[in-house]
Amino acid sequence: MTAHAEREGRDERPRRIADSPGRRTGVWFIGARGSVATTATAGCAAIAAGLHPPTGMVTETPPFADTGLPPLTSLVFGGHDTLDCPLAKRAEALAEGGVLPYRLPTAVRAELDAADAEIRPGGPLPGETRTDQELIAAFAADLTDFAHRNELTRTVVINVSSTEPAPAPDDPRLPASSLYAAAALRAGCSYANFTPSTGLRAP
Repeated sequence: MTAHAEREGRDERPRRIADSPGRRTGVWFIGARGSVATTATAGCAAIAAGLHPPTGMVTETPPFADTGLPPLTSLVFGGHDTLDCPLAKRAEALAEGGVLPYRLPTAVRAELDAADAEIRPGGPLPGETRTDQELIAAFAADLTDFAHRNELTRTVVINVSSTEPAPAPDDPRLPASSLYAAAALRAGCSYANFTPSTGLRAP
């Protein structure tokens, strides 16, 4: 039984407006196997399952109960990454480094595996032959497929990947962060840049 299933029916926090059947929100991380995304995915699973209190998480306090924010249990995680290290292994490394509680990766292993199954190859990779438009189309297709398969009401794309070098003035290609941002817009998703990378700031 997963941590979410064990928690089902015992959540005494205020019920949110969006907490209803069929209303799930996708969280699509750019850099999905990095430290920030892994910590957020594992942390969400832990709080949703009641394994840890939402200490410091302002949106989980009573004043936000009726604002229409999606409950943590309705979030579905996925993303793009150029790394192939399984999310659970990444979480174990973070636990060994003291970033996550030691036993947490084991406790939320099912949730980490589910998110890892939704991670798609990012890019551009070394030797990439696809054009910018082809990459944008491929990334947008991944987002659309993610939303359809999981019957999501909305998807939010969040860039938490490593900060990329500033693009050269004469570089004919868009930065990777801009490719992902364009794909998010093309797929009808919200987009947030959690890094100093170019993202939507490309001309």
